[in-house]
Amino acid sequence: MAIDAHHHFWNPARIPQGWMTDEHAAIARSFEPEDLAPLVAAAGITSTVLVQSAARDDDTDYMFEVAGDVPWVGGIVAWCSLDDPGVTRGRLAELVTRPKLRGIRHLIHQEPDPHWILRASVRPGLELVAAHGLVLELPAEYPNHLGDVPELARRHPELRIVVDHLGKPPLGTSRLADWAELIRRAASAPNVYAKVSGLNTATSARDWSADDLEPAVAVAFEAFGPNRLLCGSDWPVALLNGDYARVWAETVLAVTRVAGSDADQVLTRTAMSLYRLEPVGATR
Repeated sequence: MAIDAHHHFWNPARIPQGWMTDEHAAIARSFEPEDLAPLVAAAGITSTVLVQSAARDDDTDYMFEVAGDVPWVGGIVAWCSLDDPGVTRGRLAELVTRPKLRGIRHLIHQEPDPHWILRASVRPGLELVAAHGLVLELPAEYPNHLGDVPELARRHPELRIVVDHLGKPPLGTSRLADWAELIRRAASAPNVYAKVSGLNTATSARDWSADDLEPAVAVAFEAFGPNRLLCGSDWPVALLNGDYARVWAETVLAVTRVAGSDADQVLTRTAMSLYRLEPVGATR
């Protein structure tokens, strides 16, 4: 039993994915529930969290359309405008009526301003996210964004903040120590969580294994502990440097080596608690 707490569905023919470039040609096609179902079943995953991939309301509507009735998709992290309080208030009032809504994410790594999340215009929107009891997810990318997390957490102590992909640590480089210091500072705020996800695309090595992921996982486990750390595949982005089975197996191996008897907390229970997931079997 395990939870894949980070994956996507998209169909670029219906909803453009504006972040895609020629480098993403291998994943510039439709990826929907029928593509992922056999993969999560084979991996023994019982529930998943679907995460937005485009900063568009129609992308959010698409996710609920294709996954709202899929039993093994336990939660959905949507997008909505955060820098216009009136728009945010109206859209959240609509979204919270959808049973699987669990969080909001904005593609901060696509913003020209690396400190976009700290703008005064965004603060009221974040207060609304917190008021609805939703998680805020941050696709932070080292060296940007992580440094803003402590201040963001201080401003919004009631807001549970999730750092996606451990902030994309520069695996196998001399800069890993700098990333480690930033992730420790982020973890010092008790309302900040982090996902062990997307690490296979944080390395240029094609023959990567759990050995390559383990240094970052060890730092994160020491910083966050098992109760604020969770795991995800980042499928289908993960396909840029691996396949689902390999990504999940090597991530689980790295977590098990580091967390020992606490591995199940990281692989399952943190996500179940954070996203209020029901233990529904993936093959049901």
